[in-house]
Amino acid sequence: MAMCWITSLPEDVIIECVARVPRRYYPSLSLVSKFFRSLIASPQLYARRSLLDRTEYCLYVTIYSHDDDYDRLYTLRQKINSSGDYCLVPIPSLPPMPSSGSYVAVGSKIYIMGGSCFEVSSNALTLIDCPLHMANHHLPNMPRAVASSVSGYINEKIYVIGGCRSRFPVFSEGPMDVMVFDVKSETWESKTRPDNLVFDWYSNSAVTWDDKIYFRVLKHGFVYDPSQDKMEKDDMLKSYHWVGSECVIERVLYYYSTASKILRSYDLKERCWKRVKGEIGLSGTTCARTVTYDKKVVVIFEKDIDRNKVELWCAEIKLERDEQGEICARLDWCGCVFEGHSRLMNCLVLKF
Repeated sequence: MAMCWITSLPEDVIIECVARVPRRYYPSLSLVSKFFRSLIASPQLYARRSLLDRTEYCLYVTIYSHDDDYDRLYTLRQKINSSGDYCLVPIPSLPPMPSSGSYVAVGSKIYIMGGSCFEVSSNALTLIDCPLHMANHHLPNMPRAVASSVSGYINEKIYVIGGCRSRFPVFSEGPMDVMVFDVKSETWESKTRPDNLVFDWYSNSAVTWDDKIYFRVLKHGFVYDPSQDKMEKDDMLKSYHWVGSECVIERVLYYYSTASKILRSYDLKERCWKRVKGEIGLSGTTCARTVTYDKKVVVIFEKDIDRNKVELWCAEIKLERDEQGEICARLDWCGCVFEGHSRLMNCLVLKF
């Protein structure tokens, strides 16, 4: 009855009301009726949320389940009746995700390119509508299937760089193709293949800064400039194994080193690595992913409990500069957010 009364109001009034509702309630609200599902998906709602300064960050994590043998998408939510504790919850409305697909956040949507299904490389492009938690599999396929790739979003285009056709053998390699998806026209094009450059299975980290894509493969670091369709090697980028990092704040790339148990930084303009000052104490870490969250660094990391169980922890790290201008890290919050017979795969942050 209350919903019938609300829908009788002018649409701009309804948008004004719904824009003030915390976004974690939107998936449930979209199930009420076709009207609310359309409203939750409307650009006008998120434009109004932005004007009201009600936009929120949301962390999404892909977790591989040994029990089910596939990847699932989870989101970080605050626990009920809790002021500070969080947990990763599965999104049941979404299908299994492709293994080792390349993820890009565009507004309130996630694009997933390639990956593998049942050990076979895929050329599929999947779109996840995050407000509705719905998947769209009806976008045009990539020009070529790739089991592993990196990607970046620049000027309304997604650039997919990769060439590994198979997960097996473990160090399978392929030519480093560049495929471009225009998100407005929903069309693909292939760029010139860089000569003598190969891509391997473990090449899954990239960041975008200054309209360029910086990425690392097992043996080399590269910078790709889409405006000139130019690929250049960057020997400094390969100095450290920054797998799992999609974190850039004010031209500085950050990643958490599980080997050294420290946070490292790389100035993309000055091209130099540094150790971030401060002890953040993420002990027992076996695998980590680093993302940007509201000008903070968030590290999602694994802790092995036993052969059949792993815990996933989340650490929120605030960055500051000292009197000498050096970057210092301070741990704001850390807690266990998931446990199971699983493995951490991908992380990314959206704001809408």
